[in-house]
Amino acid sequence: MLETDPRTPVLVGVGQIVRHWDGKDVAAAPSPLGLQADAARAALADSGAAAALTDLIDSVFVVRANHDSMRSARHPLGRCANPPATLAAELGLAPARCVYSVVGGDQPQALVNEAAGAIFAGETRAVLLAGSEAISALKLALKTKARLDWSHGVDGPLEDRGFGPTLLSEYEIANGLGMPTQSYTVFEHALRNRLGLDQAAYVDLMSELLEGFSAVAAQNPYAQFPEARDRAFLATESAANYRIADPYLKWHVAQDAVNQGAALILTSVGAARAAGTDPSKWVFLHGYAAAKDRLITERPDLSRSRAMEAALRGALDMAGKTTADISQFDLYSCFPCAVLIAAEILGLDWRSTPCTVTGGLPFFGGAGNNYSMHAIATMAERMRAAPGTWGLVLANGGFLSKEAAGVYSTTPPDGWRPRQGGDVAGDLQARIDAAPAPRLLAEATEATVEAYTVTWQKGQPSHGYVIAANSEGRILARVRTGHRPTLHSLHAADPVGQKVRVVHENGVNFIAPSHRLCEPAPAGGLPERRFEHVRVRRDGHVLEVTLNRPDAMNALHSAVHFELHEIWDEFERDPDLWVGLITGAGDRAFCSGNDLKVTARGGDMSMPPTGFAGLCSRFDRTKPVIAAVNGVAMGGGLEIVLACDLAVADSKARFALPEVKVGLYAAAGGVQRLTRQIGRKAAMELILTGRHFDAAEAEALGIINQQVEDGQAMTAARALAARLLENSPSAIRASKEALNRFEELESLEKAMEANGRIFGRLMRTRDFREGVAAFAEKRKPQWSGS
Repeated sequence: MLETDPRTPVLVGVGQIVRHWDGKDVAAAPSPLGLQADAARAALADSGAAAALTDLIDSVFVVRANHDSMRSARHPLGRCANPPATLAAELGLAPARCVYSVVGGDQPQALVNEAAGAIFAGETRAVLLAGSEAISALKLALKTKARLDWSHGVDGPLEDRGFGPTLLSEYEIANGLGMPTQSYTVFEHALRNRLGLDQAAYVDLMSELLEGFSAVAAQNPYAQFPEARDRAFLATESAANYRIADPYLKWHVAQDAVNQGAALILTSVGAARAAGTDPSKWVFLHGYAAAKDRLITERPDLSRSRAMEAALRGALDMAGKTTADISQFDLYSCFPCAVLIAAEILGLDWRSTPCTVTGGLPFFGGAGNNYSMHAIATMAERMRAAPGTWGLVLANGGFLSKEAAGVYSTTPPDGWRPRQGGDVAGDLQARIDAAPAPRLLAEATEATVEAYTVTWQKGQPSHGYVIAANSEGRILARVRTGHRPTLHSLHAADPVGQKVRVVHENGVNFIAPSHRLCEPAPAGGLPERRFEHVRVRRDGHVLEVTLNRPDAMNALHSAVHFELHEIWDEFERDPDLWVGLITGAGDRAFCSGNDLKVTARGGDMSMPPTGFAGLCSRFDRTKPVIAAVNGVAMGGGLEIVLACDLAVADSKARFALPEVKVGLYAAAGGVQRLTRQIGRKAAMELILTGRHFDAAEAEALGIINQQVEDGQAMTAARALAARLLENSPSAIRASKEALNRFEELESLEKAMEANGRIFGRLMRTRDFREGVAAFAEKRKPQWSGS
């Protein structure tokens, strides 16, 4: 120790804190500042020279909090404008430099690397590094309406480094990538494919890995979730381990609902001696490195991380060590792939060598950007307990985007020097930056799936995408919003290695179904979309849609709305479908409206963007839809009829908007459409009384076009569709578009201004030329729909 260069940076104090607040005692509620201050006091006490270090610390580095990590973030409990200066004031420090870091889980190790260099260069005497998260307290306060105030702050020096570089491109965001849980799946599936594992085997592998992490967390006094969870539990979907995003269940991913803080104190050996710190607690940073990777879609191999490889190898090389020399590891564990890829780079058998000292982000707790501060603090304690051994910490930020690694030991370094020319040795970063990247496609194409995911909310699929490649390049494409049947088929298919069709519309790539409605899926394509509550039938140019819940009077709930949303989307896009029909199964009801029994049970109430039945909020339809009302059409059922362009009904059909009788109103367009179609006074009487009326009155009011004998609604609707098919489908669509414009503007003059554009486009169609020619030639036209 006496021969160690006095400029050598040394870690002299570490502190951690965890709070398990139940939301009852507001005075005891954790706050970000309070957690940081408690952790910093623990670090000062740990050094054995708190008073001397308080006078010595001239730099305070604070890791950026989660609530300051997104440009669109809200601050419902208030926001401290200068976290490092406020922390310094809380501790009685007078630093000349206060740094608030960029976003990223790599920052704790990256800041240690930076502080070590500044200390060696004499730019600072001692540095306090701290960070915290009180996300659990925030969530509980909002739930219980507890009045907490996190806005306290003081003025002082501030180097706010902001958000850092963008880690997802506009192309990636537009086509499906986003939050970590929906983006890290890219690497999981690519790695799974390279390892030759099916979905079940890979879930079991992740669960085997994380079982060991859970056991470590169960023994850690600073863990937020100190409970051992076995492999079987982790691999099984349940209410306590629900699906997040394929292939993840809840306990496969970082848990951010924590109240945790950590702090480190670094100074030089000379200053540490002068301050009277305990040399038996000194821990040295022997090697470090950092690296950044390209955007996700620009990486040649999605199953590997070049940045991770550069950071790990750079840190070990600087320390003069190999993996075999390291006895303790903490490999960043926000998602299993991060650990598995890092272990592979190191040649580490994770089954025999633990890869965490804390318990990892799922079980110790995912303390936002600050997790690795806890890992470094714990690693220092492990090194002290086994002097002369070596530990390695890998900190990861973004989407395997930014990596920082450090090698630690109580053994003093021999001639420690900071890195020259940046954190990564040699030209490793330059190689990453200069490596050729796949060409990104934004066009209709067919490609082979490399990776994918389906994300889930409350047990329902909500979002999905694929990354696929062909000889032209790589393409990222998403499932259309609200297409639950396609999401279900993507989830069931395990599409990695399969062909997928992509279409490009308005700057976005969409996954195209491998088959048309009513047609079987081809071999090697996505399986058939599942329509459990709706039957569809193609009859030439006509699509027949039947609500298939006769036992429930064809009442609709969320799953049915999403099925209909996708069906009507496909109807609008399919050039061979010109007219749509909708009816109900059985002989009692067309549709009795919203399924109140599902509502009463607290069932899924979500609605697609096109509203009730996928029709009532669909305002841009250009193809006619005919309602065949074969019985009761109440509430939402009548709203479907009103949203259709034409309607026929059995004489036994009964109609009503009875919502006022149960404390509601016809909010799926019934109030507005009924008023437009029959006039204000007549509509008001039906809306405010909720009374039933028969098919004869519906015809007289103009709600339906025709009343027919019982059991003949569908026959009459098909006959009406056949009459429409005699005319130009292009002209019908143009007429619909003009009417849509009129309804949108509610001004005849402004609506007619659109006629020139619409009619000009119509005149360029084949149907226009065919209609004129057929008239001149006195023959029946042969419409093409184009």
